[in-house]
Order: sequence, then structure tokens, then C-alpha cells
Amino acid sequence: MTGGERLLHELTYSIIAHLRANVPELHDVVWMYDGVSLTGKTKPFATVEQMQSNTNVITKAREYIETYYRFQVGLFANSISERSRLQEKIRDVLLQPNITLYDTTKPSPPPAIGSFYCDVLAVTPMPVENPTDETNKHRVYFDVEVYVQRKNGGTNFEQ
Repeated sequence: MTGGERLLHELTYSIIAHLRANVPELHDVVWMYDGVSLTGKTKPFATVEQMQSNTNVITKAREYIETYYRFQVGLFANSISERSRLQEKIRDVLLQPNITLYDTTKPSPPPAIGSFYCDVLAVTPMPVENPTDETNKHRVYFDVEVYVQRKNGGTNFEQ
């Protein structure tokens, strides 16, 4: 994997591990990708999904690049009061400094190789479209961004 592909995987894994470790009320934190079903999951649970990332060249010789990695973190709760309480806790956990970055190219459990921080850009409550859809009741999504600068082709980064 190139530096950017590896970093995306490491960031996703690390956000999931951070939520699991710091929000014990969650029954699970699900890595969202094509084909994953949430039906029947025990609430409360969270999801982490990769969203559009933007990369810009920041030097004339194309030596350094910056990337905004974006994620959508979902919270699915049993009630509006539970959602409100956990929404605040998850936001605070995502805004903590020094979230551990794990090297996911190594065997499990992956070793820590550094740290990063997230910005929470928005928190959006979502109404349920079908009142009989128990899975999607009492949910909210966090728009999360991780800003990274790195040498083009390199794996080390700065925030």
C-alpha cells in the first residue's frame, strides 16, 4: 500500500478502536463498507464510514501534500435521551488530543505508532423515514475530519 492508502486504513481502524475504548456504553462500533447490514444490531452502537477525502499539493515541486480525510460517525440509540447523552460523550471523545494511531500492516493487535486528532465539523440528527424501522430511530451523524500533511510518497505525517 502507498502511504495514503495505508494511512486511511490506519485512521479508520484507530477511530474505531478509540471509540470502543472510550465509550463503553456502546455495544459495538461497526466499520461501514459495501454490504454491511445494521439490522438487528443491539443499540446503542456506532458506525464509522469513510467519506470523500481531498488532497492538495502544497509545494511547487510536489514534494509535500495535504489531505483532509473525512469520516461519518453514526450513533444509533434506543431513545432520544440516550442519544442526547451519548452524542455529547462521543463528540468529546472524538475531540480528544492524541488519539492513538495503530499500524494495521502488523499482526493483531497492531502496535501504536503515533497519534492524531480529529475535528468534528457538524453533528446532524436524522429523522426516521419509516416509523417501523427500529434500526434507524434515534440516530445522529458526526462529520469528522483528520487533516494531514506529509511528504509525497512518505508515510510520516504532521498535523
